Formats: sequence, C-alpha cells, structure tokens
Amino acid sequence: MSACLDAPVAGVTLDPLGFVVRGWVRPEPPFAPGEALEAWADGACLGRTLTRYERPDVNEALGLPAGTACGFELAAHHPGAGGAPFTLELRRRPAGGPAGSALARVTVTPIARDYRRNHFGVLLDQSTTAIQRRGNIWATGPSQADGSPELATLLRRHLGPPPRSVLDVGCGLGSYGRGLIAEGYAWQGVEVNPEDCAELARLGLPHQRVDGRTLPFPDGAFASALCLEVLEHVEEPRAFLREIARVAPAQLIVSVPNCELLGYLWDHLATPWHMLEASHVNFFTRWSLGALLREFWPEVEVGFHTLYPLRTPEGTPLHYNLLACARRPDVPAAPGT
Repeated sequence: MSACLDAPVAGVTLDPLGFVVRGWVRPEPPFAPGEALEAWADGACLGRTLTRYERPDVNEALGLPAGTACGFELAAHHPGAGGAPFTLELRRRPAGGPAGSALARVTVTPIARDYRRNHFGVLLDQSTTAIQRRGNIWATGPSQADGSPELATLLRRHLGPPPRSVLDVGCGLGSYGRGLIAEGYAWQGVEVNPEDCAELARLGLPHQRVDGRTLPFPDGAFASALCLEVLEHVEEPRAFLREIARVAPAQLIVSVPNCELLGYLWDHLATPWHMLEASHVNFFTRWSLGALLREFWPEVEVGFHTLYPLRTPEGTPLHYNLLACARRPDVPAAPGT
C-alpha cells in the first residue's frame, strides 16, 4: 500500500463545506521541494498541503526509517456536494506540474444541510474573500417582527390579567403588543427608530416616536412598563430608568442578554453572538441588573428565559436572557387598570 486515508471515514457523514482529510503516503519516490498532496472530487481540487510530518506508527508498520515524514493533514471544502455521496481522491502534485493519479480513495457521505443558507452563511462560501470588519460581523440587525412565545407567556404571568395599561419602551415592531392588545391590555408603544414607527403605523398599532430621553406622558400614566432587549443599548441607563419610573412607577418588566453565559461558555470557547452586537453598551448579570433596578423599584426578581443550545460539561442548562420584574407595591394603580 502506498497511501491511506484515515479521515474522512467511509459511511460517516461530514459537512462538505469544511472537513479534514488526514492520512499517510509512503514517500516513494521521495517528495521533492514544493510537491503537494491534494484532495480531489468531481474533477476539482478541494484542498492541498505542502506539509508532511512523522507518523511513528506508520514508519514502524512499513519498516521506514525513524524520522520519515509520511503523515499529512489538510482542510477541504467541496462547494457543490449537494447532499449526494462523492468519491474523494488523494493525489500528489509535483511543483509546477499536474496532479497525478489517485493514491487512495474513499466514498464520502455529506450532510444534507447547506449551512451557507444560514445567517452569516456567506462566510462559508469560498468566493467570499473580502476581509470582514467589525461592522460586518457584529452589526446591529433589524427589529424582529415575531417575539418569543416563551417571553410572551412570562410577560402575561408578571403583568397579571387585563385590563391593564402597558407602556412598551423601545417596542420595535410591536411584536408583543399585537398579542397583548388582542387579550384586552391597553398597550402603548414608544420607539426611536423611524422605520419601525412607519411599520407600527402600517400595522395600526398605538405608538409614539420618542427621542430616547423623555417620555411624552404624565406621571403615573401606566400601570406597567416593558423594556425588552433595550437596556443593553442605552448609554445612560439610570436616566433612562428614572424616566420610565416616572410614568410607570408600579412595575417594570425587563429582558436583557445574560452576560453570565460568558463565564460558563469558556470551556466551549464560545461567545453568544447577539450579546456582542455592535450597539450593545451594557452587559448584565442577575446581580448588576437587580442592583440597578432597585435604585428605582424596591422589589426586584431576576430570573432566566430562553435556553441556550450549549450546556456546561456537567450538564447545567444555560439561558440567553435575563428577565427582571421590578415593583413598587406602595404605588396606587394607574388610571385604566
């Protein structure tokens, strides 16, 4: 045998957009300077390497001198696998010459999913050769038209039954307002983004455009306020909360990204993408969020919502978001509740 492919393994599915080809080649004839090993399929080169390293196990099995560099490893990318099995071939290419005939073959079974169709899938396309800047990766995305069913359930749990006046601060496209209005809550949205306000108007949702610093309502106008995935964007959170507490002193419900994830995800070398969005300026734990809210509301409960897809090595479930309910029980009910 002159060559062997240890990976990929026949019958084991792999992602054709990024996989490793590993094995060994008997150096007969000896490798010349600049000679490459290449992975081929469907008439195209999927990856190559000029580097070879010692494989003591192979040298012993083949009776090769110690120190012989016969092992190799390369990264491969098949842009057109399309879910159908393909034959992967290992070839030698001399410097400046054509690739030789196949030294080893394996039939490869790709996964059916094409990750190029994901958000950021363009980064998996080999034609994307431009250097990506921070704005490309951590850019602020558009407001979401659909909210989280889990969060919607938690909002109703903390708000209590309708009728109840609710101010949604930074309401975006009113994803939670539609459901609350349908159930009998007196929902009012406020938003700084003019494009979101235009969509709110098209949907016929009650809203006002605001400057992000003041709210155009009298003291104690609302029984409750919502601030969902907003506080992490606010440069001056205390001034922001002070204004909310003025118009909705009895209750505020807050959802923010859960910064505690960073401590748990170190073992996975992972970072939650949404947490590092370009416009995020505040990063909250249960304790920092609770301490901030207690400056304005004396009773604060902080919990979790929305499971993160990774767990700790010990199996501890993790959550994307924190949910806080801040209350001032001594404040009388607002009009309309």
